[in-house]
Amino acid sequence: MVERLISSVQNQQIKELKKLFTRKGRKKAGQYLLEGPHLVEMAIKADAEIQMIYYVPESSHQNVMQVQALKADLPLTQVTPEVAKALSQTDHHQDIFAVASLPQAKSLDIDQLSKGLLILDHVQDPGNLGTLIRTADAFGYRDVLLGSGTVDLYNDKVLRSMQGSHFAVNTYEVDLVEVIPQLQEAGYFITTTELNNQAQASNAFDLKAKGKWALVMGNEGNGVSQATSQLADMALYIPMSGSAESLNVAVAGAIVMYQFPIHD
Repeated sequence: MVERLISSVQNQQIKELKKLFTRKGRKKAGQYLLEGPHLVEMAIKADAEIQMIYYVPESSHQNVMQVQALKADLPLTQVTPEVAKALSQTDHHQDIFAVASLPQAKSLDIDQLSKGLLILDHVQDPGNLGTLIRTADAFGYRDVLLGSGTVDLYNDKVLRSMQGSHFAVNTYEVDLVEVIPQLQEAGYFITTTELNNQAQASNAFDLKAKGKWALVMGNEGNGVSQATSQLADMALYIPMSGSAESLNVAVAGAIVMYQFPIHD
């Protein structure tokens, strides 16, 4: 059953939803906001706990029909275009939104992890984090470890960059200095991506021969932290023939994951 139409951006319900724009607000409410038909449909297909669907009836009727076909008993609320604009964090807003419950944080069980891991150390740009997780999904990396200082997974820009891949990939917030030695004890070979005197070319090293491995990608400006780098078994670098000194972390991550895909 469709609920009432919300036509004012000053509506208390809308004010509460806008608090989900911040990490603090999301954590307090235990919810996050998804925008656009693709992410809403992905959430439903992933059996995410949807609290409410908000949509503009004039422009999103077909989208609502599609989500109702996936799950008939979804709670619906109509909003005006002005309210939809207020709920969006983009210049070109989409006219359907979902409020979903934040999933409970997963406990790290090293014995249950896949043979290849992606580890992110202080990745702070939302677009980079989202792209890295989407790329991990594309190349079979089902487990991603997020070190401290990494941007919030449910940031709006991260969600848009992931395009729903967070529903397919397991993410864990961990203390890397504590967890990396545990991974090594479990047989994981830890490699960073950075330039140093001992680094080996990524296209000349058979990382998959190690059996179990983890790729560590670092901060956009400072790279992998010294504390993490000191724990790694080795470093890889990506050979380049042009004049650029470095690559964007998401691009670098995509290259090495492409070179070492996981086929379960």
